[in-house]
Amino acid sequence: MIVLVLPAAIAGVWAMSAGRVDHARSENAGSAERDAQIAAWSSALAADSLSAIALGQLGALHLQKARETGDQSSYVRAEEYARRSISLRKTRNGSSFVTLGAALVARHEFAAADSVISELVSREPDIPQYLALLGEIKLERGEYDAARIAFSSVNGVRTHLSVAPRLSRWMELTGNSRGARDLLRQALAEVERRPDLPREQAAWFYLRAGDLDMQHGRLRGARKTFEAGLERNPGDHRLLSAMSRLEAANGNPRMAILFGERAVAIRPDLLTLGALGNAYAVAGDTAMSSQYFKALEATVSASGAAHDRASSLMLLDRNARVREVLAVARTDLLARHDIYGYDILAWALHKSGRNIEARVAMAQALRLGTDDATLSYHAGVIERALGNDARARLHFERALAINPRFDKRPQSVRAMLDSLKS
Repeated sequence: MIVLVLPAAIAGVWAMSAGRVDHARSENAGSAERDAQIAAWSSALAADSLSAIALGQLGALHLQKARETGDQSSYVRAEEYARRSISLRKTRNGSSFVTLGAALVARHEFAAADSVISELVSREPDIPQYLALLGEIKLERGEYDAARIAFSSVNGVRTHLSVAPRLSRWMELTGNSRGARDLLRQALAEVERRPDLPREQAAWFYLRAGDLDMQHGRLRGARKTFEAGLERNPGDHRLLSAMSRLEAANGNPRMAILFGERAVAIRPDLLTLGALGNAYAVAGDTAMSSQYFKALEATVSASGAAHDRASSLMLLDRNARVREVLAVARTDLLARHDIYGYDILAWALHKSGRNIEARVAMAQALRLGTDDATLSYHAGVIERALGNDARARLHFERALAINPRFDKRPQSVRAMLDSLKS
């Protein structure tokens, strides 16, 4: 579990936030119903300790609780219950396999998740939802040939809510961002027809669809989607954090701070702490900016969360703890060979002044042709450092083609383009 280490000035904001109070009230109603279900199934398990059904239900409920609260111990309980359920019955118990696989993915135990879901698919090879989950795990591990095979089998049910977000992620990574966006929009339309979905799950679809728009500079569309998501789940800290980043992209640091502080008041996370540090810096409040970045670094230290990729990039962008992030990136790649692992390695090598090695790692990060402005920006900076202005120009121009609103402070992409020899 990430332990947030807040300086006193920030902790005061957190403690007094009205948003935190409002969200706590609305969340309590949903959590009470979930906890009542946990109590009921716990009673059922007490009556029959060998009930695979009760164990499976408890695993699923604790997984849902973990997603809603961010409590890592609930993921552990979900895993424990699901394993016990599977140990009692493997046939016709796919839901417990899925719960176990999802809990392991959430804890970044991808190899273990791969083993669990591969066994499930070997038992029931014709279930598209299982294949999509396997594809997602292969994707996270950087086993792209295996991911391609898994996803090629799910097109017939591509808009199913268990398939669409995973397939769209695959399309996004392989350079089909338009297809990914269209598929997410179709899934979102289905979500809007499903009032029965848990609010946390529904909000996640709005987040994914809005994020994809924001990554390609469609800020108006992103705002509309985030706002619709917040109507569905008003206290969703992920959507509030996304609104903070959106306002920052729109050049509104004060609004970015407002949304960011509402988000961390409800549930603090490393990405939002870094975003707040950046927003305060743009607003000219260097003291508060420093406080948030100190909170980010202290939280990473306290929780051992340096593997978190978003915070790793933020630390590198600030030239902070470069050697440590480089070591973590190398270790991470022993288990996962995905493009974003190579991106962090390349960026850490660049920050270490090892640009020839950085170029090699960056080539791995670019190998799928992903439409990601940050990847192109990193590649451009590395080529520029190596004195290859022509290749740097190509990468910077691609970054702006992917996202015309893309910017990196303190030196913008356009400023770096202008600095290159023609």
